[in-house]
Amino acid sequence: MLLAISIPTLLIWLACHFVGDFAFQSTWMTIEKGKSWEVNFYHSATYTAVFILFAHTLWLPTAILFGTHFVIDPLKARYKVIGPIWLDQLLHILTIVLILLFKFS
Repeated sequence: MLLAISIPTLLIWLACHFVGDFAFQSTWMTIEKGKSWEVNFYHSATYTAVFILFAHTLWLPTAILFGTHFVIDPLKARYKVIGPIWLDQLLHILTIVLILLFKFS
C-alpha cells in the first residue's frame, strides 16, 4: 500500500511552517537563537504554536515538530553544521512530509 498525503493538508502544514519559521520569527530571535538555548526554545515554541492553532496538531506531531526544530536550528545557527538555508528548510519540510506520510497527524 502506498502512503499518501492529502494535498490540502500538506499545503496547510507548509503554510504553517513558513509563517512560523519566517513571519513569526523576530529579528531578535534570528540573531540570538544561535547564542542562547532559551531563545531557540522561544523560537521553536512559537513555530510549533502556529501548527497547534492552524493545523490543529495532536500531541505527537506537535512534539516531533518542536523537537526537530529545536535540534535543526542550532545545527545551522549555533554549530554551523548546516550551511545553506535551503538545507535547513529541506530538513524542516522533510519532517513535515514524514509526519504526514506516517499519519502522525
